[in-house]
Amino acid sequence: MTSLAAVLETSGGRRAFNGAVALGAGALAFGFGVALAAVSAKVGGDASPVVMLAIPLAPLIALGVLVAPVSAAIAVFMTFPIGAVEVQTGVLPLQTVELAVLAIVTVVVLRRLARAQMPLPWSPPLHWALALLVWTIIALQSAIDNTLALKQVGSLLGGILFAASILAACRNMDDLRIILGAFVAVTAGIALASFAGGVQLHPVYGAAVVGGRLQGAFDHPNQLGALCAIGVSVALGLAFGARRRIARWGAGAAAGVTFAALMFTLSRGAWIGTACALLFLLVALSEVRRALVLLVVPGILVAAFIAPLAPVGDTEIKVVGERVTALTALSPYDNRRQIYAEAWREIRANPVNGVGPGGFQVASARAGSRTSTYAVVHAHNLLLTWGAETGIPAVAFILGFAFSLALAAREAGRRFRRFGRSADRAIVAGLAGALLAIFVQGFFDYVLRNAVANIATWGMIGALLVCLREARRAQAS
Repeated sequence: MTSLAAVLETSGGRRAFNGAVALGAGALAFGFGVALAAVSAKVGGDASPVVMLAIPLAPLIALGVLVAPVSAAIAVFMTFPIGAVEVQTGVLPLQTVELAVLAIVTVVVLRRLARAQMPLPWSPPLHWALALLVWTIIALQSAIDNTLALKQVGSLLGGILFAASILAACRNMDDLRIILGAFVAVTAGIALASFAGGVQLHPVYGAAVVGGRLQGAFDHPNQLGALCAIGVSVALGLAFGARRRIARWGAGAAAGVTFAALMFTLSRGAWIGTACALLFLLVALSEVRRALVLLVVPGILVAAFIAPLAPVGDTEIKVVGERVTALTALSPYDNRRQIYAEAWREIRANPVNGVGPGGFQVASARAGSRTSTYAVVHAHNLLLTWGAETGIPAVAFILGFAFSLALAAREAGRRFRRFGRSADRAIVAGLAGALLAIFVQGFFDYVLRNAVANIATWGMIGALLVCLREARRAQAS
């Protein structure tokens, strides 16, 4: 019998063998593609293109996280442009960014267990978040919609795990700068993409209602506004806290693009939150005050040069001005007073456990509700929404968590200033400003139902806790 080696020695044999290999590889690739498409269509539903792309990339991303844990958070941020796409998992529908968090945290935990470490590191302020999670689970017994309730619990758990995974990924402040740089770049990219097709605003009732607002890939302009509010403050913190000049200029440019998109979302809550964040940065950092004095005139000149090239017209600029003038005017279609009154009614009726996690939209539509004639997804207020859904104790845990984060930012900033680490102190200020912006916006709207805004917020919480840990390490050394 002729051996394979003897056949391969002839040119005809080699061609036949190569052809067979190519045919086999092609058949294997075709079979894999068919299987991948079938699995994606069955699992992903509307998100099947995303799932089809994610399946072959997942092993590469997992390998990257094992080699460089800092890439874990970056991989999550990279899903933000498609983060709201829903994926059917067979248990609960998850949005793409939530599925990414679940997968990435699993890899991080396995990596740490293999190195004989705790599954995830912890930080004292997260005890408040854990208490809120436990109370939300307790409130499940009063849930009026089990699917919405479980989604709320899963969203909160995913946020806590993502914050802890950032603590695990960052060995020092330089690692944190890489993560924040990726977040700022992705946010600026989303902001820039939202201008595709230009801006055409249509004001009604003195700009109290405006159509054509920027919203990008989000369901509502307020959600894009929330991401931009976080991004502007973090970018400014990086602009003053980056180690290299090119990083400073890049962060500054990202802040400008993100701020421009924020303006044309016409999200008044995000505007007020961003204004509070900028005021905080002015008070907290002398570098910001000096830069404001030095750059105000050049900034006006640059804006005057770029304005004619921007995809907006004079009408849109005028509408933004009218919207600022109408900052406190309620839309005739807003129904905020009735919604607030309904939230208070739900809190008084169920002060301990509320109507159940995620249940306000169902409770507000029941007979006897002040808002039963129209759909209400949330109470347009962070504290009222949580109070109505999970009771007064949940509100206390949220306020305690916010206060503990404020103390963490204060401690980290003071320690870095004491050791002359002004660049690290600027990072702390940027993160504190971002969390302040989202908290203030929460008094006018509740955007954390959106998975991207929710995960972005928890990511910045984790980043702030990294700063606190590094500041304490500096003290110890």
